Amino acid sequence: MSKKLIFLIDFDITISKRDSTDTLLSVYQPELKEDIRKKYRSGDITKEEFLETLKLVGIDETFVDFVKSGIEFRIVSAGTKLNIAGVLRNYGIDLNEDEIISNDIKFDENKITVSFPYLDKEQYYGVDKKEAVQKYQDEGYTVYFVGDGPSDYRAIEVADFSFIRTGTRAIKFCQENEIDFFEFENFDEILNYLKKQESK
Repeated sequence: MSKKLIFLIDFDITISKRDSTDTLLSVYQPELKEDIRKKYRSGDITKEEFLETLKLVGIDETFVDFVKSGIEFRIVSAGTKLNIAGVLRNYGIDLNEDEIISNDIKFDENKITVSFPYLDKEQYYGVDKKEAVQKYQDEGYTVYFVGDGPSDYRAIEVADFSFIRTGTRAIKFCQENEIDFFEFENFDEILNYLKKQESK
């Protein structure tokens, strides 16, 4: 009997598109970005404004096909559950709380608090993705990891197999460490890869 299969998928730049606005603000108007941060921390940004801003974050729309395929997955991200759920809802994807392994953000009147239930030991990446992979392996799953960058490296090292977004730093990491992986441009390519594996 074959083992259960689950995908653990990073969010930023793996599902979501590159945040060009954030990059531009960092380079050309860092003081404006800092002003937004101050408003956020002081609670001058409401939950409604926060969710409205998430509409600016686009995703790789082939992820919708991946979700519809019925493959079991969890999103593993150092962002927040509200960010992820809010962005995906704009594409008709409604996830349960337990389908997102991420940080919690709460709005209580004018106070915003963030909690880190999956914090890595170094407290550097915000979420321990390696631990998430190993948890599902311990539960008897074959774990496929999907990612793009440094916060994913430790998870890629222990996953049963990895799918790496093309043009990202994780490609070089896998090559240098002789880790087997599949390079993809969109989630339809991942679905096609799985179909080919099943037909072998």
